[in-house]
Amino acid sequence: MRVLTWNIWNGGEGRLDAIDRVLRAQDADVVALQEANDRGAVELLADRLEMGLIYGQANSEFAVAWLSRLPVVRSANHRLPLLEKTLLEVELGDALLFTTHLSAGRTQADELRRIAEVEAILSCIDGRDCVLVGDFNAVHPDDVIGEPPPEEELEHVSRRPIELVLEAGFTDCYRALNRHPRGWTYLTHRPWARLDYIFGSPRWTARRCEVVVDAGPASDHLPVIAEVSTAA
Repeated sequence: MRVLTWNIWNGGEGRLDAIDRVLRAQDADVVALQEANDRGAVELLADRLEMGLIYGQANSEFAVAWLSRLPVVRSANHRLPLLEKTLLEVELGDALLFTTHLSAGRTQADELRRIAEVEAILSCIDGRDCVLVGDFNAVHPDDVIGEPPPEEELEHVSRRPIELVLEAGFTDCYRALNRHPRGWTYLTHRPWARLDYIFGSPRWTARRCEVVVDAGPASDHLPVIAEVSTAA
């Protein structure tokens, strides 16, 4: 199963054609979108790509969505009180997938909120075998970062949220297959950090996981795509 995750930046406003082109080129079976704020635009994108849509209204304007070529058996939108956004679950046959978008901000206080969000997400998942993807606004504990532009106002590098996911038994698919490349996904015009992830629980393995570096100006984030499967 080919899974892609992408923060499309403010609903993809004015960039729908560019987003469409990137997704067609990647040909994923299932796509998770963050900042899917404009439901009409996401519905149009799903129609163009001939994919089913599961939309996740959030606790803020920053909705998430799943697009799928595979039949959706069940879905649930977990608008947990601790989340600024939401956690959207889909079941595709024997595959269970979640997408989320953690709160932003580059201070210690912002990280504390993300830690609480991850704890709530892991509690909701409750040990189930799944794929968890999205924009975590945090850096892998072993990743290096670059020099962010001044407008990022970086006071603190958030790492603990990713540590919590790894401690819960998930594998960072990109880092498992790419030991040395930086894999930075943000910003597209000046990459400096990897904030976007595809995680697999122990039953899931990835044979390929890449950052889509030629996504151009379609968003401020680069997509991440992985080919994942379950153990026999």
